[in-house]
Amino acid sequence: MNTRQRHAKQEAACLALRAAAVMVAALLVSGCSSSSQQTSPPPQTYLPEPATLQDAVDCSTSTGWEPAATTPAALLKGRVPDGFIPVDVVRCSIDSATTDVTEDHLSGDYTPLLAALAVPSERGGPMSCLDYGEILPGIWLINAAGQAVNVQWPMDSCDHSKPDTASALAMLTVVSSAPVPKEGTSITP
Repeated sequence: MNTRQRHAKQEAACLALRAAAVMVAALLVSGCSSSSQQTSPPPQTYLPEPATLQDAVDCSTSTGWEPAATTPAALLKGRVPDGFIPVDVVRCSIDSATTDVTEDHLSGDYTPLLAALAVPSERGGPMSCLDYGEILPGIWLINAAGQAVNVQWPMDSCDHSKPDTASALAMLTVVSSAPVPKEGTSITP
């Protein structure tokens, strides 16, 4: 290959490299300017209606999939009612392999959990969401009078739980745990 051919190849390679650099720069500039011009509205926030006071905890409503629960206790789920002071927290966990439900009574400082549950849920906003399922434990709060409320987890705009609730639950200590009988069966000691 002579010098002239080698020089022509080098010029072609430089020209291709410059063209690629210009294209990348143009994409970056247009991407930045178009996103600032086409901003999505922020998600709307809301608080669900207050949970209805009930006579007792009913972990049998914990299906792990919120929309499937149609029993009265599940339908009365909501936010912590104003002025409700819990003296006990119950977590209703479902084993996804066996569908067995466990009722755990938790102790500790409930302040972080109450703060996490008070965070508004979101809807709308930018909709680039990861698609994954969550099996969330049911959360029941019991006051000194023995009344219970089935509390709804705060959710983000993608219908995923906000992480502070799970973190607050993890800080509590299990003081007792019992299996919940499946419909039509009973647990004998």
